Amino acid sequence: MSKYKVEIKFATDALKAIYAAGERLAITKEVTGNKGKSVTWVSTLPFENNVIEWEEDYLLYASRQEVQAGAMISKLSEEVGVCGAMYSFESGIFQNARAVECVGKNEYGLQNGMDMYPHLSFGLAQPVRVNDELQMGNPINVLTVPYNHMAVMSPKEKIKVFLAADLDNGVVISREFSNALEVEYVGNETEKTVVYDQKSGMFIPA
Repeated sequence: MSKYKVEIKFATDALKAIYAAGERLAITKEVTGNKGKSVTWVSTLPFENNVIEWEEDYLLYASRQEVQAGAMISKLSEEVGVCGAMYSFESGIFQNARAVECVGKNEYGLQNGMDMYPHLSFGLAQPVRVNDELQMGNPINVLTVPYNHMAVMSPKEKIKVFLAADLDNGVVISREFSNALEVEYVGNETEKTVVYDQKSGMFIPA
């Protein structure tokens, strides 16, 4: 199981301006397939040197929160996901994991079997360590799944790093942020470093 890290660095003058503007350091993670909407995976007050670390561990979660911009996702049920498995969501829990052709080796599948609701919200969540603080299972995406429908999600080791005001962990993203830097881990890459360039108002690779 691979471990990944991104270091994010700020100059002191840049931090003063960011705090004065009430902004936070935010990160989202990419999901393909039935990806739904992005959710703020990490939101934190920045320091001069920030370290974000994670492993390839994913959780499936269910919520009754409507999928709309600015919504705060509240997980009602969750289960450690197994790659290549389709789960049934029945009786309020994920169960009956099984191998099916439509779920590949880096994919997570679910079928909504809760007939008492017209639809529920589902997604993937992932633990992350933010400046030495472990955060358990922050959502990374959310989508609406009607009763008896299936969803197949594939997480990628690709993140976006940006600044935003009033954006906490678990908030559904409504728009693209102009200062976002896409950081992708390819092949054997597991560590990246980016810096905030105050003149351009952008993050750049170190």
